[in-house]
Amino acid sequence: MKQYPIIVRLTIILFFLILVIYSRIEAKHILYPLALSVLFSYLLYPIASFLEYKARFPRIIAVILSVLFLLAVITGAVNILINQIQKFAQDDELKQQAIVNFAEIQLFIESKFKVETHKQNLWITEKVKDFFETGGHIKNIVRKAAGTIEALLFIPIFTVFMLFFRERAERFIHKLAERRHAELAENLIKQISQVTIKYVSGVTTVVIILAIVHSAALSVIGIKYAVIFGIITACFSFIPYFGTVVSGIVPVTFVLFAQGDPYLALAVVIYYVIISVIDHNILTPGIVGGKVHLNPFVTILSIIIGATIWGIPGMIIVVPFMAVIKIICDNIDSLKPFGYILGTDKYGGLSIKKVADFFFLKRKK
Repeated sequence: MKQYPIIVRLTIILFFLILVIYSRIEAKHILYPLALSVLFSYLLYPIASFLEYKARFPRIIAVILSVLFLLAVITGAVNILINQIQKFAQDDELKQQAIVNFAEIQLFIESKFKVETHKQNLWITEKVKDFFETGGHIKNIVRKAAGTIEALLFIPIFTVFMLFFRERAERFIHKLAERRHAELAENLIKQISQVTIKYVSGVTTVVIILAIVHSAALSVIGIKYAVIFGIITACFSFIPYFGTVVSGIVPVTFVLFAQGDPYLALAVVIYYVIISVIDHNILTPGIVGGKVHLNPFVTILSIIIGATIWGIPGMIIVVPFMAVIKIICDNIDSLKPFGYILGTDKYGGLSIKKVADFFFLKRKK
């Protein structure tokens, strides 16, 4: 067999990577709904399995009821959010306070940076005018919104088919593996299923807990419309590392512009720093589990690449995808070095069990 020079092989690999990334960007409106449907099917599998095997429903009925249950939960959360946003939009007192706070910010900019207020207003007016007159921005936003809505409509349909034909997909993998790799295929399917179910259900549980905690804590701090910010900021937790920290920007900005109290903003910042430490070190490891042993650097780099390719859906999908890649590498001898570089040592930080053991042992002494 002819051996090509190293530069030729590297060029082919680079061209292949560029082709793969480009194809995923161009086909994102069909690929990321498909990937999200895989995650939803793992999330709903315990419900569908219970309805089919315990409640004795036909599989198609069990699958449809599972998907309808998820849609009902999402619809309920969206309705709560919409009702709160409507109240927010009708709050005239808040609007007047925001206008006063904005004027004070302009005066601060004028005194510190010597930019007169009318020049600031002129600059804002020009930017808004350019935005609407160009037309391209509006068309781009409308096109993206339409594409996103169209993609989201496919997710329930894909999820139904994946849950209904789940055994056929497993048999397909076994047929690809043939007899000589049957044991390896079985181990891979088992490990990937366990880790994915644990991850998806665990992260969803964390988001629900954080939505309740955020809403209650922000309400106690004194933030208006705490439920809105509680739900919105909790949803950021689907994105590892960045989510909880970045989510604090939303309520802090609201407090500074609408309520105009820097001490409240400082309290919100302190709260989100504390809750992010608790989330990263206790809540998520305790609920999601330590089975997804991904290197933090690899995880952060993967999230950035996922955001570049598919935006927010890419940031959500990329972590379980990388976990699957690591499992495959760990079970194939020739790929174990890649599994090692993707992974990390056993999680040595805090966990719910460690915290409980700490207090239990102290009390026992």
